[in-house]
Amino acid sequence: MRLSFSKFVGARMRGLLGDQRGAIAPMFAVTLIPMLVVAGVGVDIARGMSSKNNLQDALDATALAIAHMPPNTPVATLKTKAQAWLTANLTDANLGTIDLTVTPGTGQLALSATSSVKATLTGLAGVTSIPVKASSTVKWGLSHVEIALVLDNTGSMKGTKLTTLISAAQSLVDTLQASSQNSEPDALKLAVVPFSMTVNIGSGYQNAAWMTGTAPSQYGTDIFNPVISRWSAFTSLGKSWAGCVESRPQPYDVQETAPSSGTPGSLFIPYFAPDEPGVGTSSSNTGYPNDYIPDINYVDDSSRFSERQLDSKKYSNKCTKYNSNGTCKTYAATTPTVRSGTNSSTGYVYGPNAGCSLTPLLRLTTDVATVKAKLGQMQAIGDTNIPMGLAWGWHTLTPLAPFADGTPYGTTGVKKIIVLLTDGDNTMTSINNHNSSYYSGLSYIGQGRLGITSGSSSTRTAAMDARMTLICSNMKQKDIVIYAVRIDVSGTAPASLSGCASKPEYFYDVPDVGGLSAAFDAIAGQIGDLRIAQ
Repeated sequence: MRLSFSKFVGARMRGLLGDQRGAIAPMFAVTLIPMLVVAGVGVDIARGMSSKNNLQDALDATALAIAHMPPNTPVATLKTKAQAWLTANLTDANLGTIDLTVTPGTGQLALSATSSVKATLTGLAGVTSIPVKASSTVKWGLSHVEIALVLDNTGSMKGTKLTTLISAAQSLVDTLQASSQNSEPDALKLAVVPFSMTVNIGSGYQNAAWMTGTAPSQYGTDIFNPVISRWSAFTSLGKSWAGCVESRPQPYDVQETAPSSGTPGSLFIPYFAPDEPGVGTSSSNTGYPNDYIPDINYVDDSSRFSERQLDSKKYSNKCTKYNSNGTCKTYAATTPTVRSGTNSSTGYVYGPNAGCSLTPLLRLTTDVATVKAKLGQMQAIGDTNIPMGLAWGWHTLTPLAPFADGTPYGTTGVKKIIVLLTDGDNTMTSINNHNSSYYSGLSYIGQGRLGITSGSSSTRTAAMDARMTLICSNMKQKDIVIYAVRIDVSGTAPASLSGCASKPEYFYDVPDVGGLSAAFDAIAGQIGDLRIAQ
């Protein structure tokens, strides 16, 4: 049977002290105690250091855990939570009672713990315990963050999904605000970008230098023939632009390139839903099967003609009647009568703003109340164009035009973050009409914004997914952190969506919208920038 160290030394000491040979016993008796003390000091120091390391590791974990709590949490509550966490995560039988102190400060949270390890052989020198101390300081509250909430507002979000999104997003904002209360006043900046098949940037930008009413050639063959200004078209119809825009052409659709008149393709053009040919009489529709699209047919059609003839004549406000061959019969200066109301199935308002009922985006702001109010105004309409939502999320964060609100890249202590949420796949529907698609922020498929001018719905989705992958990659190269959330969809998420997230753990697949709040809570904790400072 193996003896413990102390028993072994005791047995040897008794043997030696009992040895009657010469002067060994007296000499050993004189030197043994100091030898044992020296040996004991080494053993006890090693035990103390081991326990100190264990205490330090547990205290660091505790500090990080409670730093997720709002900075206005009472100190007593912080200490109670910290004590429970420390007890649960510390396993060291050598440690005695632990005295824990929690001290909140401006931007930091300090924890200290003191305890002791019972001495063994060092006790022969009168030392009964070895003191053990540990301390940990964490960043408490946010570092400077600029966050764009890029949120799906498509038609499929109507009802419970949208109300749940609004509530969860507002709660996310509250959590982020609470985490920034011990930080500088501008530590938290937020933008909101609702998106569907387009993005509403706000009608106040009509006269901005980076907007143009006439589509540059890089946008593809113009839907108006001859080409006219969309601003003039709005005026001709007696309508105002609601604020939506089309996607820029490649490669600017996935870049933050600042719009410039010297690079026409980088400019933005207004969203303008053309009037589609109407039903008229059966004879007038000969050769135009399936062209009647009631949600975007909003001006009376006098006779049979091509859509581009229709566009150029109606919107130039010159022609009111047409010959059977499509030529203009008479001219008048009257404004065409635009159908009033909304389509009952799509919710689209009749007219050139059809599908542009989205809530306008909100640029970066420190005003949390304004952010929450904007979230509360969101409404669902239209199809899904995630790349376009991401593009405008990026425009709110970049230091470049059109907004130039973002802090310069590489600024110490500043993080740029996008939180993307969607409930569906990218969509540009293929339909059996002369345009092979509905009008959207991508215009018609024939304009080639996706790099293709035709193809099935799945082919178009694949092309949009490829653009999404590219824009996410471009943003990551600028150190923009991306969180991606998919809600209320069964099956495996597309790699293009999950791959957008900066890390695998930054992608949240939430099969039931009821789990959205938990996902946003987790994201808020990750955004908290909590790290050991000392």
